[in-house]
Amino acid sequence: MGLVVTGGTGGIGRAVVAAAETDVVFSYHRDEDGAESLVSAADSSTNRHAVQMDVTDTDSVERFAERATATLDGVDGVVHTVGVVEPALLEQSTDEQWSRVIETNLVGSARVARALLPALRESAGSLVFLSSVGGTAGTVDTSYAASKSGLHGLVRALAREVGPDGVRVNAVAPGPVDTSMNGTIVDHLESTEFLGHENVDTHLPEYACSPADVAESVRYLLDSSFTHGEVLSVNGGMHFR
Repeated sequence: MGLVVTGGTGGIGRAVVAAAETDVVFSYHRDEDGAESLVSAADSSTNRHAVQMDVTDTDSVERFAERATATLDGVDGVVHTVGVVEPALLEQSTDEQWSRVIETNLVGSARVARALLPALRESAGSLVFLSSVGGTAGTVDTSYAASKSGLHGLVRALAREVGPDGVRVNAVAPGPVDTSMNGTIVDHLESTEFLGHENVDTHLPEYACSPADVAESVRYLLDSSFTHGEVLSVNGGMHFR
């Protein structure tokens, strides 16, 4: 059995791949050098395979799923980390910007799930999406928050749909994470004085967690046999539910 990770060269995706104790097939979009370095860094106990994928292209996602299932001796976990942010105040945003964010973060999530559900049914496996505190607290900006809030609906509805088949569906919703994406978000919040991440108390000394912290929460959801339809908050107390 093995693990499938999308967005393996991103900050959180890379941490998930690095922490995996099983064979992994992961996707990358443009960062081929980063993908090769992640493959070469694997120890002798596991194999890593990198496959190019564009989450906004259905054919590309389906090809990735076919490669992943053909490479691994069964898929018992899928972690979908691909996401984008194009922060803007609503009145300054464009239809094109909204389309890119929703297409990548929400529709792309559905594409990945649809392509890999047959393999997860065979193994009674686990599907974990990467969301954000923005989906519950409305931080970052309108398009990003809407895409992640929609993802929460996808998680819960899909959990009802495939739970009877033994497939568990959950999401991790981090607050600020020490990644390049968070730098983009902070720049936007500071420039617009939007009451986003840096204006919300995390109730902990640290402002941001590490990608490894998020990977640890992902691992919990992959392994937990009775956690289903849950959006797990990992935000330092920024937003209580």
